[in-house]
Amino acid sequence: MAIEVVGDSSLWKKDLFPEELIPEILELVITSWEVFEKPDCLDREVPISKAFTKKIRSEKNRRADLPFHIWCELSTLATQTEQDGRIDILFAYIGTTREDIYFAFECKRLRIPYPSGLNTNNSDYVGDQGMMCFVTGKYSHSVTNAGMIGYVMDSQVNLAITSVGELIKKKRDALRLPRNSGLDLSSIIPNRHNARETTHMINAKKLKIHHLFLAV
Repeated sequence: MAIEVVGDSSLWKKDLFPEELIPEILELVITSWEVFEKPDCLDREVPISKAFTKKIRSEKNRRADLPFHIWCELSTLATQTEQDGRIDILFAYIGTTREDIYFAFECKRLRIPYPSGLNTNNSDYVGDQGMMCFVTGKYSHSVTNAGMIGYVMDSQVNLAITSVGELIKKKRDALRLPRNSGLDLSSIIPNRHNARETTHMINAKKLKIHHLFLAV
């Protein structure tokens, strides 16, 4: 028996996550962090992200104009993606029947002040479990915009941005960055000093990663 769709069915024929929602998401994350009870400087990523996701949901629920659900530590098997894994924070667009249309953040700690010394953790941020998750196609091929959150554990955001940017330049070929590009200022929220973006060319498809550096 055919299922009758009530309303405008064209709203459900989305092939990509709506780009107009991305600045809303970035601002939601930044403003939620501003009122979030900050973790200890040696806390782990997963507990931070789980608690932070609850705060983002709470702030999002104060509004009635954001058509997405927010999930934390979601298995990629639940999103019909190409490889098994887990997505740190996922924004699932509710205007589509497809489960592979989403905006995802990978979250990494940066500049961890261990008693034995500072660990920048830049290699994890840029590497296979960080930015490269999006470049290698671990997540949905429908993703043309993605996000990275860097929890700057010693609050030195400018130093974190500089050192991550230097490593990104060294890994230019692996990251498939166009010539003369790198960790650039955000083009969609340019007023936010802790927001950056990188552009990657993957099989003639442009992928933009939006980076947020959040001071602990």
